[in-house]
Amino acid sequence: MESTVIGLGELVVAALEAAGYKQSTMLEYRKWLRRLELLARKQDGPYTVGLGAEFASMTTSPRTGRFSDQRRKSYGRLVRLLDSYLLTGSVDLSMMPRGGGKAAPRSEELCRLLAGWSVEMGQRHLAVNTRNSYDREARGYLLYLEDQGVTSLREAGGASVLGFLGSLRGRWAESSMWSAVLNLDLS
Repeated sequence: MESTVIGLGELVVAALEAAGYKQSTMLEYRKWLRRLELLARKQDGPYTVGLGAEFASMTTSPRTGRFSDQRRKSYGRLVRLLDSYLLTGSVDLSMMPRGGGKAAPRSEELCRLLAGWSVEMGQRHLAVNTRNSYDREARGYLLYLEDQGVTSLREAGGASVLGFLGSLRGRWAESSMWSAVLNLDLS
């Protein structure tokens, strides 16, 4: 199986082309792949899930020195596609919904936490629906923390988990609350 950034990148771009994505989209992916290839060369190795997680966490613009939400989204999309091929042997475009994707925290530390957690969940070889359910609850918890003004897990405290579960009561039936508790795996 292909494991170089360039080789995996060509497979991803070919999958995007086969799915009917615009040429401008594929040019963007090639641009991000060149940046990832530079990182891979510095580490003198093939593409790995760990390298992808490191790349996805590079959310600070070298030009401005500021956090870039666009860079976070773009790099995260590329890494999700590369990881899907590396882990399953096929490029899973369903992981990348059009129209903005899934809600995610905006703070740099919580974004890094979510990216690392998502990679770890991918390595556990869980069913897709199980991963999606866990992902939904973890994202919900991190978004809840941000709404409370918390920007790192260290600041959160144990009571925040109970606060999050309490916030679900208006949207979830009492009989479904056990599901939220089980899916909130922040280990």
